[in-house]
Order: sequence, then structure tokens, then C-alpha cells
Amino acid sequence: MSRNILSLDFYGGEITAALAALDEETSTLRLRHVLRRPTRAFSGAFVRDMQGAQEEISAIFSEISQYVSIDPSVVIGLRGNFLSFKRASGFNTVDSRNKIIGEREMQSAIKNSIPPNLSETLDVVDILPQTYTIEGNTGIKNPKGLMGLTLEVETFLSCALVTHLNNLYNALAASGCSEYQVLPTGIALGETLARPEERQAGVLVLDIGQNAVSALMYHKDALMDAWELPFGRDAIAQAVADLLQNDLETAREVLKDYEPGTDDIMDDVLEDAAAKLLQDIKKELLRSLLFLSYPPTRLVLCGEAADKNLLKTAKQIFGVRKARLASFDDLIADCPADEPVYCGAVSLLMHTLEREQKRLGVAQTKETGLLDGLLDKLGLSELF
Repeated sequence: MSRNILSLDFYGGEITAALAALDEETSTLRLRHVLRRPTRAFSGAFVRDMQGAQEEISAIFSEISQYVSIDPSVVIGLRGNFLSFKRASGFNTVDSRNKIIGEREMQSAIKNSIPPNLSETLDVVDILPQTYTIEGNTGIKNPKGLMGLTLEVETFLSCALVTHLNNLYNALAASGCSEYQVLPTGIALGETLARPEERQAGVLVLDIGQNAVSALMYHKDALMDAWELPFGRDAIAQAVADLLQNDLETAREVLKDYEPGTDDIMDDVLEDAAAKLLQDIKKELLRSLLFLSYPPTRLVLCGEAADKNLLKTAKQIFGVRKARLASFDDLIADCPADEPVYCGAVSLLMHTLEREQKRLGVAQTKETGLLDGLLDKLGLSELF
């Protein structure tokens, strides 16, 4: 029995998508199709033009519909500085001395971690449980099946501005998409790309896109902080544009075909521009007390801008002992899904499945019918 899963990652100035088929008997995920589309109607997941957003999303679904004949599950990846993150804790009191802790008690504790004084302008889109405490015994990863009167959970909350979320939801609904799960892409990146030993040692996961950066920091296997920054690789392209006295689009085209080492002046410009971008990122991260308290010793670099030259500079600027480019182990794909730009879309698929298998946490879900609405919108319903 197979199941189709589609992820949409609102990645800076473009949307990337990944379609995969899950063999539920073997839990094998095969990537069937990936795509990326520049967008003028979105900035991250922030809608700038409702009509344009509807058209751009519909065009993506139109292409995807060529590869699926049954309803896919859909995961929407949020990016943008309208997201905010917070560590929290929740409690649940077990109603019987001999009661074994199960899913109900765990979910109750997780939901109770939402602060009662949370601003009305914010909506919680994801709650990621990290560790549990039973009767003062800390560091429990999975309390299911254990006994105790009090259950506490440490969580990591992802929140978003309600107005921005509603605009996105309306754009999706207008495109015929009304059933989907919403997750911050950055959380998916950290949870799937950072290895257990890296999370324990303290690692910074840095995803650099065209005009957006997602960053996450772990310490002793706990997610400590996350950031969404509104700048990215375009800062490097702008430096090249200034050198060549051209516009930004021309500079992007030059960088696509440029081979490092072929021009000393260009190499120096790129090195200086990359260093400035990374210094700007570090400056933003240093605003976090947690980053100051637990400076990472390792770095995982991913995203559209990820390459060996940037990795070398990043290792020096962040002062980490070890640094590597992100990669998905044992990735089965019928398409070029291993390109750095698709890290977010692929990580959304993998993180969603992992959470389903572990019944982990709470993510916001919109439900009512999906592919039927999409196909009707695209005039394709009679084909399936």
C-alpha cells in the first residue's frame, strides 16, 4: 500500500516542492518529483498579492497533478520573520495512582505548555516535545507505559502572526487546497539534518536561501532557539552587482555560471561578500541570550547558498570545531532532490513521517478535502 505526500516550502523569493511516495509496509520513502518556482506574490509564507498567490499555487498543483492519481497528504512549510519561537513546559496530573501514562496524558501535558497569556495576535502552529519529567525524574524521552502521578514536558513552541497565517490559508483555499498540515520548515531542517551526536555536542543548523535564512541551535540534545532572518544569498549577489555595475538579476546569472578560481578579483569580492553575510547572521544570533550562553561547537550548512567555500568561511566566523554540508542519508529519489535548494521541502516530508510514526507533538492541521478540490479547480477531476 502506497501513499503520496507533497510538501510546499515557502522559501524566500520562491516556492520549492517535493512529491514522494511512501510504501507503508516497508516505511520506504521514494521522491518522485521536485520543483522550484520564483514567486512575486509571496515573501516567505507572507502573502503580498492574493490573486497572484492563488495563481502561483494553482500552477504548482497543476504540475503535481500529472504525477498523482490519489489524494496526497500535504505539508506546508512556513518561513518568514512573522514566526517566533519559545521554550515552554506543561504539566498533567494523572487521575489514578495506578494509571499508566499513555497518549492522552502526554498530549494533555504538551497542550498545557501553551502559555495562557499568549498574545491574541499569535497562533501556535507547532509544539515539539523534547523531554519529560515524572515525579522529579528528568530526561525521559518517552514516558508512554510508565507510571506516575505527575507528568511534565519541556516543549519548543512555534508561533506565527494570525493575520499572516489567515492570508496564507485563504490563498491555499482559493487554489482548491483545504486539507494540509502546517510546520515551520526550520524545525523540520534541524530535526532531520542534525545528527544525534551533533545535537548533544551543540550544533547550529544554518539554511541560507536567496533572501531568507533559517537557523536553529541545539545544546545537549535540546532545541534551544530558532531564528528567521529576512536576508540571504542576495547580499552576495548585490556585492557582485556593485562590482560589475549591473542589476541584481544580472549578477545572479553571472554567479550561476561562475567557476571559483577563474578570476582573482571576483574571488576576492565573493569571499568578502560571503564573510559580511555570515557576520550579519552571527550579529543577529548574538541577540539571543541562549546563543551567548551555549555557543555551538558544530555547524551544519544547507540551503541554496550552501557550498564548500561558504562552509569554510562560516566555520571561521562562527568559531566551531566541526562543520559540514547537510545531506540526507540513503535518499531514494527519481529526481535531483539532493540539490541544496530542496533541503527544506525534503526535510518537511521526512519530519512529518517521523512524527506520525512516533505520534510526536502537535502540529496545526487544516482538514476538509484536498485533491478533489484541487482537481476541480484545475478542471481535471474527470481524469481520476
